[in-house]
Amino acid sequence: MMDVIHVDEKYFFLTVVKRRFIMLHDEPDPIRKLKSKRHITKVMMLAAVARPRYNEAGECIFDGKLGTWPFVVHTLAERTSRNRPAGTPLVKAVTATKENYREMLIDKLLPAIRSKWPGGGRGTRITIQQDNASPHIDPKDSAFCAAVDALDLNVVLKFQPPNSPDLNCLDLEAFHAIQARQQLRSPRTLAELVAATTEAYWELPDKTLNNIFLSLQCAMESCIREQGENTYKLTHMAKAKLRREGRLPLTIAYSDYTVSVIRALATITSSTHS
Repeated sequence: MMDVIHVDEKYFFLTVVKRRFIMLHDEPDPIRKLKSKRHITKVMMLAAVARPRYNEAGECIFDGKLGTWPFVVHTLAERTSRNRPAGTPLVKAVTATKENYREMLIDKLLPAIRSKWPGGGRGTRITIQQDNASPHIDPKDSAFCAAVDALDLNVVLKFQPPNSPDLNCLDLEAFHAIQARQQLRSPRTLAELVAATTEAYWELPDKTLNNIFLSLQCAMESCIREQGENTYKLTHMAKAKLRREGRLPLTIAYSDYTVSVIRALATITSSTHS
């Protein structure tokens, strides 16, 4: 799990449909002017995270954050309007497709692995885990594999089990934490929304991300215990208390049943490859 990168996309919105404010008794109510709640500006962001790493003194040596990137295009205004003259730089959101998703992995994620991963990503096999969304590329995509070879990396793509969002730490909790921080800001344009979301991503504490990966381990064990069903409830570990007491584990203690299933799967996998 230390050498697995979780990637996923999520829409982030300029504002929410319902929002609460604390105001003085004589303060006027805030007014929001939009065409309708169906026309709230939004942008899709791709994020990539891995398990944070710490040295023996407990100091963070890798925060696990590789980057987040928007699906946007930069254009120029074609006509003059009362808001801007012709030729003004504009940012427009686009839909995620296989083509721009592949470009994002090749042009953004792989260089980020080279620059941010401990040891530059050399010598270890790194797995990029993605869900089964239609824009995601095949693990044997020729352009992606060629880019990996060009950077001299040992990186492979893998799909996570279908209909299992809890097995991706971004869907599990990370996106909620990023969105909560992003909504503390008040962006007014698409460019400001992208900047606010990017800042919220980089502000995410490494301790929070480490907690999410422990929750991921709990979700994986619950999935095994329920024999693949997703009707389980996530286990609470009291991570903050364990961290204060210096007892927060690197890996949770698995049940005997989970250990037996993992060993059986390992035996089947080894016999298949042999």
